[in-house]
Amino acid sequence: MGRPLKIAKAQTVLTITDTAATGSIVTISGGNLTTAPTVGITAGMPFVVATTVGGLTAGVTFYVSSILSNTTFVAATTNPSVQPQVLATLTDTTTQTVKASFAVVDAYFNNPVGGAGFPATNANTYGVVGGNTSIVGSQVLTAVAIGISGTGTLYTPTAVNTSAVVVGVGTDLANLATGAAVQIAQANINGSTDFVNLGFASATHGNVSVAVANTTVSGSVIGTSGNAQTLIVDMPIQFSANFGGLTTGTTYFVKTIANAAAFTVSTSQGGDVQAVTANASVTANALMNRVVLTANANVIASNAAYVYANDEAGFIVRQKGKTKYLVTGATSGLTGVCYTANVANSALTPNTMNILSTDAASATAYVSSINDYNSEVFPTQVASGSLVAGTVYTIYSAGTTNWTSVGAMANMTGITFTATGTAAGTGTAVAYSVNPDIIATFNTAAVANAANGQPNPIVTIASA
Repeated sequence: MGRPLKIAKAQTVLTITDTAATGSIVTISGGNLTTAPTVGITAGMPFVVATTVGGLTAGVTFYVSSILSNTTFVAATTNPSVQPQVLATLTDTTTQTVKASFAVVDAYFNNPVGGAGFPATNANTYGVVGGNTSIVGSQVLTAVAIGISGTGTLYTPTAVNTSAVVVGVGTDLANLATGAAVQIAQANINGSTDFVNLGFASATHGNVSVAVANTTVSGSVIGTSGNAQTLIVDMPIQFSANFGGLTTGTTYFVKTIANAAAFTVSTSQGGDVQAVTANASVTANALMNRVVLTANANVIASNAAYVYANDEAGFIVRQKGKTKYLVTGATSGLTGVCYTANVANSALTPNTMNILSTDAASATAYVSSINDYNSEVFPTQVASGSLVAGTVYTIYSAGTTNWTSVGAMANMTGITFTATGTAAGTGTAVAYSVNPDIIATFNTAAVANAANGQPNPIVTIASA
């Protein structure tokens, strides 16, 4: 039965700024030790520093002996419950920026159980799936795009594939980042809402502004001193001032564009031309808030709510299903439920994530799902020259060894046999009780007996 994947947790992660030899005093920033709301640190709590500082050695567990003030505590090398307590031997340092993780749990994997324990490692220690990226220890990190509800609504041209431009009403599309994924809400047959991809924002986003020069009653024409042909027919528009019976703050739609100096509007998409009064001179701008996508939208949207997302580094907070995780974006600080996706970072859509990985064929892949750590992935190997007669082994790497000379039925990886003695050569075996199973399921993993003599599929998760 496999052990579940770990999610690293800590009471808190603080920054050590100073250490003092006298009194073994550590000064921190990033949280309150005594004043509410506190970060929950108490005497006896273990902590580990990310890098060595002032006598505190990275990778070694120290303890909080006592709390002196809101920003200082005494460090010990032994738990206060064990007397006599031994204080840490510190040196004087100032203006440091070393991260210290307090009360870390589930920050490592040990296969088999045992070894030195956290934070020390051995050959069979692995990283955790997620947690807070500032916690001490290796973690599997993600690229994630957490969906953010956009303000206002979006419109596309009334025919699919006619334009890569999307226009908003009540939006501020200038704030979209280049590469941001955009989705619109659409009702499905069950009466609930699905989000459909429009595409990804190019570097062109924000207002198109066209200066208005005059209006004429004949033809209800709005004359411009700017270029009316930068506007888009059937797309929403607003004006910066009142003129010709048109009012600022009202949404109109471009009806026709006769040339660079003349266009008409309607009050609804595809509606009749809106009549205007004559104005020989107008000081106003026609404003169209738009984003140009990197490809045609392939979707028709009218007054649709939308979400957008930027890909960023992130970390898993907890696992909620086989492909479903609660994830935090390291840059935005946003946390949301996301699903794994077999796409590159730049192609992530709102509320999706990927975990970069490699397989034995050196190909880049993205995790489709993560399973349990079922058993030893890289077990202890025994050289063919060190076999113990009467012990049951499985050939791990055939090498140049003549395995049939020591009891195996064939010279190939995966054969289980009882050793009759030792044999020369470069081959290795593992104890029969070991099952070097895969630790994660990927879209493309190395097949058994085809990747460096490994009898089971092997993959490596990045950052683990």
